Amino acid sequence: MPMSEEFSKDVMWLAQRHGQDWIDEEILAVVEWLTSLVPTAEWSRRAAEAAARYQAARAEWAQERRVPLFDVADQIAWYVLQARCYGDPNLRPDFFEPEGYRIAPIFKRIGQMLPDLKAIAGAEERAARLMTHGKSQPDDGIYELLVAGTYKRRGWEKVEFVPETTVTKQPDLFVHRGRSHWAVECKRAGRSGYSKDERNAGERMATQAHERARVRRRPIVVMVRFTTELINLPEDYLAHKVDRFADGNRAYEWSDDGSQGMVGDADLRALHQVLQHDDIYFGSSRMFQLIVGEYEPSLDFTISGDWVPAEGRPFHATSIGHVSLVAWRSQSEEATRRKAQHFRSVVGRASSQLPGDRPGVVHVGYEAVGGNSVDGRRHMLNREQMRTFDAKESRLRWVYGNYFMPEHVTDRNESAAVSETTALYRVGRPTTSEPLPGHMLFLDEDGQPGAHFRS
Repeated sequence: MPMSEEFSKDVMWLAQRHGQDWIDEEILAVVEWLTSLVPTAEWSRRAAEAAARYQAARAEWAQERRVPLFDVADQIAWYVLQARCYGDPNLRPDFFEPEGYRIAPIFKRIGQMLPDLKAIAGAEERAARLMTHGKSQPDDGIYELLVAGTYKRRGWEKVEFVPETTVTKQPDLFVHRGRSHWAVECKRAGRSGYSKDERNAGERMATQAHERARVRRRPIVVMVRFTTELINLPEDYLAHKVDRFADGNRAYEWSDDGSQGMVGDADLRALHQVLQHDDIYFGSSRMFQLIVGEYEPSLDFTISGDWVPAEGRPFHATSIGHVSLVAWRSQSEEATRRKAQHFRSVVGRASSQLPGDRPGVVHVGYEAVGGNSVDGRRHMLNREQMRTFDAKESRLRWVYGNYFMPEHVTDRNESAAVSETTALYRVGRPTTSEPLPGHMLFLDEDGQPGAHFRS
């Protein structure tokens, strides 16, 4: 895998040494708004605990002990900490990119929507609940705010959160424009149990492949396209591929019932050359880019190796001895079908929240990560699931699939980015027009039309 002249020119940039004192006022405004909704003494305690835990973990990471960085019972405090670190140049050295890359663009968008959100009835109460009762699962409340803000910015005259109750099921929002009245339910879908098992299976196979490379002290790259379910393959499946490669003198390629792929020697010249001037986040998209030549966000991957943490920056490598990279994508038909079934079950739960006195719409939010991103086949299967969906007593008419992928940026002048896809699904044969045609959550403009709308 030689480094070409084009490879060298495209990726051999160095981090800027100037212009790092910018302030993100929109993100800091969101932080101020959310934290103002919690009693001052309580928030001061929670913020101090989150910061102290993080700093203690950083010290452990400097000794290569990967302890948890935050308390999962108060995940929103971690989100706020990282948003503040991103927005404030004085705190930016503490920004943890492997988590912060997905937090910063979401807080940025809420900051852009903040004047609209403050004009929505019940938004402050919903945000306060996010900061208290929903603190262990903040993504749900954040998604509801994004959807509500989108309706307001798209010209719906009245957008209001429906007060939550434990007595009867209620939608999240009522929206009104002229004579049009809709009920809106939001479901933030994490990875299904199947998707988590699939990812874990990939990581276990990658771990054994990394170990084979470490024992042989041979830096390698493994690239795989799985055509069968990962959960049905043995954990040493990729390790055997590494063994086959190590027994020869050139790259090893294969195509069998489980996958297609290759193993080759990693060309580390670009990585070592940049490390002479910059420290690099170990295991980051930037490291992927330097080893492979370009970064592909639709891949799941892990990087393993021996490295020396930079002084004061324990997540960054200042030098690297051994390294190996394993990247994969699941293209199993059965895996795609099972993920579509999860989509149907999410819509089923959402539909039960909708009343029968007005048309309803469901927004399903997916934060796409690596191989969990939307593709044409999965979109088609989701559409088929909706064609036969029974809305029962509700008047569910449309379903939006909001897929957004925060990006590990690999551009010298970019610090946070997100790509987005909106997919539209009919339920039955609706005669009522959809309420948010062409919409995106992270853009005010319409998406680019296609099988689904794209940003």
